[in-house]
Amino acid sequence: MKAIHLGLRQRRSPALESSFFDPEMPAEWRVAYLLNEQDALWVAGDDPDVETVLAELDDSPNAVFVVVEDAAWSAAWQSLADAGRHAIVRLGDDTPVWRPEGGDQPAVVGLVPASDQPADLHAWLSAFLDQAPAEAALFVEGEPPSVATVDRLRTLVELMGR
Repeated sequence: MKAIHLGLRQRRSPALESSFFDPEMPAEWRVAYLLNEQDALWVAGDDPDVETVLAELDDSPNAVFVVVEDAAWSAAWQSLADAGRHAIVRLGDDTPVWRPEGGDQPAVVGLVPASDQPADLHAWLSAFLDQAPAEAALFVEGEPPSVATVDRLRTLVELMGR
């Protein structure tokens, strides 16, 4: 059985910060809160909270699938990857990323647009799983980020017995 992890591509979006997180929540708590809701995390090259992310991953009781863009990569990420507790993918220019609109190259990371159409989500999830290795992560991209799409995908994964 394949392990599929789900998350948001734009986790630091101002729209997400104003609609998903409690406005009174301190910024340094947001990563921990997000990790309670999702088991995949995307770290962009320009994310200013990389140290917070690393600390939260160190304290996380659950394994997390983390995609780290090349520009954010550091010795700390390599050390975390070497520890083997979390699945860490270093995303470089040559790293394949699956998308619904094409590409036959197998990928461990996928991106889908936000959608409320169950048929599209099911088709995309099935196609991603067909090409994915034993453990992979599918992220919802778009501005504003769609927590609802992640939740719909999670429901589909459960219904599919994954």
